[in-house]
Amino acid sequence: MAEEQQTGVMRQAIITIVVATGVLLVLGVVMVFSATAPSAIHYARLNGTSNTFATAVSQLVYAVGGLVIGVLAAFVPMRLYERLALPIFAVGILLQLLVRTPLGHTVAGNTNWLRFGDFSVQPSEFLKLATIVWLAAALARLRPERIELRNLAWPAAVSAAGAIGAVLLGGDMGTAMVVALICVGMFWLAGAPGKYFWGVAGAAVLFASVLVAAKPDRLARVSDYLNNLFSLPDGLNPSQSDFALWAFGSGGIGGSGLGTGAEKWPGNLAEAQNDFIFAVVGEELGMGGCLVVVAMFMLLGWGLLRICVHHPARFARLACGGVAIWLCGQALANMLVVTGVLPVFGVPLPFISQGGSAVVACLFAVGVGLSCALAVPGVRGSLRPQRNIAHRARAVLKRGSHD
Repeated sequence: MAEEQQTGVMRQAIITIVVATGVLLVLGVVMVFSATAPSAIHYARLNGTSNTFATAVSQLVYAVGGLVIGVLAAFVPMRLYERLALPIFAVGILLQLLVRTPLGHTVAGNTNWLRFGDFSVQPSEFLKLATIVWLAAALARLRPERIELRNLAWPAAVSAAGAIGAVLLGGDMGTAMVVALICVGMFWLAGAPGKYFWGVAGAAVLFASVLVAAKPDRLARVSDYLNNLFSLPDGLNPSQSDFALWAFGSGGIGGSGLGTGAEKWPGNLAEAQNDFIFAVVGEELGMGGCLVVVAMFMLLGWGLLRICVHHPARFARLACGGVAIWLCGQALANMLVVTGVLPVFGVPLPFISQGGSAVVACLFAVGVGLSCALAVPGVRGSLRPQRNIAHRARAVLKRGSHD
């Protein structure tokens, strides 16, 4: 591809990614305000506090902070990420292992948070990005024909298993599945032989079955899912998926109106602001709102994959591919869970679900992808409108002088 054409592709990808991310982020903050309103009002009445929307304001603060981090990450040289990939991954693993220390904090049966006073952080969200950066660096050094377990891919394969295992130590099976998806997807992008994926898939199904059977709440979720496949919703004892489907049905095409949803109120959707916020979008903004969310994730994935396909550096191709697999794959998984296609396994919707660590990590990942695009010669200059206008003016004047 010619250098000028490559610059144009990167510029288009950057604009697409920025627009899609911005729309998702704004929509996420708005929907968190809406989804947390009932519980926030109830809590404020019980405790006599005037700060009714403290949770939603906190999400807004994290979103703004994540934007700053994402912009800074975009201007970090791509080669610096590649050189520091192993230390970044090591720090990510260390932070994740700290959840098994007294610093660890348990929520809903998963010890996947670190707590420092009133502040908590979910290290597994940042481990996803650290894993992407390290695998991109490790696999970029190998030619596709060399990606064999018996050759030089052992460091990457062991690292992938270590990242998945570290998350499972905290009991968070949903996040572990996302990390596994990232790892498998990146090995596929790197050109690993297809014969390995069948073995990995078989082992993953067996291991997941053991993990589900070992924990009663996981087994109950799968049982509810199977029951819903062959029967109508139980009106007396509805599941989370039942409430979500009722929310979509109530929303119809145009939605009931922002802030007016009924299923987000206490006693209905238990995680309306987190894993099931897509149902709140469906009820209040209707099918139109849901399609906007889907379209933005498709645009985000398209922009990242444009960089993945056309970037001259193998590290950048793998890193952007990994970020696309993470953000779009996790979004798809969340939507399939909320619509009842998959059993509930606790995966938030990127940029939209409540969670400070998640939104900061996602924006950080977008920043890394933009850094890769900006590393292509000429891209930074093409994004400066003043320079483009001046260049065109000079071209017109020069053409006029020749005439």
